[in-house]
Amino acid sequence: MSSSRTPFLFVLCMLVAGAASAATAKPAKGTVFGTREQLRECLDLGDAMTLRMRAVDAATAAHNRKFDANEAEDAQLVEMKARLDRSDKNAIASFNKAVQDHQQHTREVNEDADAAEALSKSYQADKLAMDDKCGNLTYRPADVDAVGRERRKAAPVATAASAP
Repeated sequence: MSSSRTPFLFVLCMLVAGAASAATAKPAKGTVFGTREQLRECLDLGDAMTLRMRAVDAATAAHNRKFDANEAEDAQLVEMKARLDRSDKNAIASFNKAVQDHQQHTREVNEDADAAEALSKSYQADKLAMDDKCGNLTYRPADVDAVGRERRKAAPVATAASAP
């Protein structure tokens, strides 16, 4: 495993572990009933965070694919170097060009890893803020039912509006 992938995976593991421990690390607060407006806001925040988590997952998957392709390219360069005819200037120039291309791909993979890490950190900070804002609220069953009906009623309209 290369050095660019290890920190990225470590950070993701730490973020997941931090999210799991954040719920238990805070002292228990008294029961606070939230309003319907707070419930709507928290549900909307939860939906937005779900979409962002999908974006983080997609960025991670894309990075992993690029990383794997870069590793395969590295293996091809090792083979190419072993078979290189050192008396052929054209072969040497071709090999050097392939190495330069690989170095550029490696820089791109590292930049993608940095961008995905920043995306993950931003997501985690916003998730913790949402948990702090919404995690200690309790809602009355009548409010939950009313807001649930509103959201179900609005869902077909939102789906129809987003369709091409």
